[in-house]
Amino acid sequence: MMAKGRRTVPDRAEAKIERFRHKMVQRLSSDQRRAKNHGLARNGRVAETLCYMALIRDPARRKRPILPVPNVSCTAAVRQFFRADDGEQAAHLLPGQISIDGAFPWLFLSGPAARQLENLFGYVEPLRADYNKADSAAEANGLTDAFADACRRVLTGKGEPAADIVAAYEQVWQPGALAAFAAAEAQKRSKPTPPPIERGVGMEYGMILNFEERMAAFEDDSIWATYEQLSILGYYKVAMDDTPRQLQPRAIQEILALPPA
Repeated sequence: MMAKGRRTVPDRAEAKIERFRHKMVQRLSSDQRRAKNHGLARNGRVAETLCYMALIRDPARRKRPILPVPNVSCTAAVRQFFRADDGEQAAHLLPGQISIDGAFPWLFLSGPAARQLENLFGYVEPLRADYNKADSAAEANGLTDAFADACRRVLTGKGEPAADIVAAYEQVWQPGALAAFAAAEAQKRSKPTPPPIERGVGMEYGMILNFEERMAAFEDDSIWATYEQLSILGYYKVAMDDTPRQLQPRAIQEILALPPA
């Protein structure tokens, strides 16, 4: 007699293969898009923040003074629009909270510009914990420094505002972020990871020769987590190849033209 309400595994060997396939193919294929999109969104918000730095450096727009060489730091987030649920976490888009001479940056502005700049630091995306772990590793390896350095570059720039914004993104943020992602990857690779794929040649061309070994490694949740975080960091690097729309002249001008009050 079949027990009601009980579901059993018909083939444990096949179940093991299906679990591996779901992780490696179905889940990772969707995570590729999510990881790259999260990276793209971060880059866009960074570009927007740099535009507001150009407003802050303008004495006619600034509500309070800044030092000739301002002290710009990036620390833990203090603004957040919502909390995630269903086992996900709220991953901030910006690498952290910027402060200028010890004050929140929006306090240097007024009107819509101040409100919109403060909002930038509250934007989050609901993502799995591995995204926050990948983000934290990058932040600890230079991502927050790259963000602060790019903001400082605009604040101390003497050129045309739009040109200084683009230069800070391309010459400071972009290489700094790539270096941070690479350093985070190196840190993750110091932990146990799955064996690299061994592909067949000749008559075995296209076959994964160590499939069973890799499948066994992925049964360890910690190894799987490290592998996922490495994949996420890799797609963050890919996202750096795309210029965010927020760096287009029209988008920059929209922020620079915001009313002062």
